[in-house]
Amino acid sequence: MALVCSLSSMPALASTLRPFVSAGVEHDDNLFRSSNDETTRSAARGDTYRSAGGGVRFERPVSRQLITAFADFSSVKFDRNSQLDYLRKDLRADWHWFVASRFDGHIGGYYRQELASFADFDVVQRNLRVSKKQYADGRYRFHPSWQLRGEVSKEEYAYELASQRASDRTEDAWVAGFDYLARSGSTAGFQLRRLEGKYPNWLTVGSTGSMINGYDQDEAKLNVLWLATGSTQVLFLGGWVQRKQMGQASRDDSGTNARLIVNYTPAGRVKVTGQAWREFAAIDGALIGSALANGASALVTWEFSAKIQAELDVRHEQREFKPFGGAATPVVVSDLASDSRDTRSLALVYKPLRNITIKARAFQEQRSGSLAAGTNSYKANGGSINATLQFN
Repeated sequence: MALVCSLSSMPALASTLRPFVSAGVEHDDNLFRSSNDETTRSAARGDTYRSAGGGVRFERPVSRQLITAFADFSSVKFDRNSQLDYLRKDLRADWHWFVASRFDGHIGGYYRQELASFADFDVVQRNLRVSKKQYADGRYRFHPSWQLRGEVSKEEYAYELASQRASDRTEDAWVAGFDYLARSGSTAGFQLRRLEGKYPNWLTVGSTGSMINGYDQDEAKLNVLWLATGSTQVLFLGGWVQRKQMGQASRDDSGTNARLIVNYTPAGRVKVTGQAWREFAAIDGALIGSALANGASALVTWEFSAKIQAELDVRHEQREFKPFGGAATPVVVSDLASDSRDTRSLALVYKPLRNITIKARAFQEQRSGSLAAGTNSYKANGGSINATLQFN
């Protein structure tokens, strides 16, 4: 109480702090992403869980500098699977710094604790995932039409469940590039990126014994922001990527990686965001360590009025795996070394007052699994309703 009183006595600081509280309830009819033909855990498939918590948003300009932060803590409790109860945490901070008129960048990071997805783990135990990231980047505009930029970052993932700690990892990344800045606001550039994935815990796979898992990835990509029209924005990041896996050279891979994002905001209250991607990614699974993901998504937002908004999100992704040697039953049909997932959701957002937001959402998820990677084929349906009260 003393802290609240002291903050309220400083209007300049208090105006940058925005506390909030939130509560919600969600139902999932296949919480553990069990296989479609599985009956042994049918009684535990569906569950309803509730969350309640709060936090604060912070934004403070200091001269030309801008400091932002966010903290959210929520207690999550399950009706039928109380062993999964946990405290969800989301902490973020960023300093957007400026030096003179041509040099700026960011320094920041985040910390998140959440329940890991059951999609790639065949368990019914609580498995919290902690992810942390620290980053620093900078841009130097040495000419009205040209800039240099660079970034360093470190991202860490750690799992609570002992059987999943082989997926603990650290990803260190370095980026260097340059951009051409057009008068229209569009940009076109080139960048080099080095990514190193390190796994502190050795992996035990089938009859092959223990092995080290990790990778080095080198990238050379074009980076484009095209303001095509007043209502259309196109972003593209793509080029050549080479990924080398430690321990098993047979799992090395290379090829084209790219992500395309199109934002379309026609006159009126509709906004459409479409994405397509082809990217190497680390996978948190018992029999796999990485995949080449190909996918596409579309998000449509429709503002019926100042208080009511609808959101439709559709997504499809296919992952191609190279399992660890000896990890799976020999497979001769190549397409069994891939899986695909489709998700669809429809949400309705209602703001009865400026500081109150109520969101109702329904979703459907379906996956065709992979024998080689040990992923299930499943279906899941659910819905949620959440309310947030923002102070100040």
